[in-house]
Amino acid sequence: VIKVTDERLTELTGGIVQGMSGSPIVQNGRLVGAVTHVFISDPAHGYGIFAQSMYEHLLSLSETEEQAA
Repeated sequence: VIKVTDERLTELTGGIVQGMSGSPIVQNGRLVGAVTHVFISDPAHGYGIFAQSMYEHLLSLSETEEQAA
């Protein structure tokens, strides 16, 4: 579960809104993941996926393609 702590984002949008899926999640100036879902009843909270998980999945796809070639 993620929580929006960016005051500017909260002021502009009220939190996570439809269409933000895939938006970067930045923590301490570093990319740590991407938004996947929002809690409709609480737009300050939602779900995300870690950047590391996406990277590892990409590597596994590359290995699969190399083995198939």
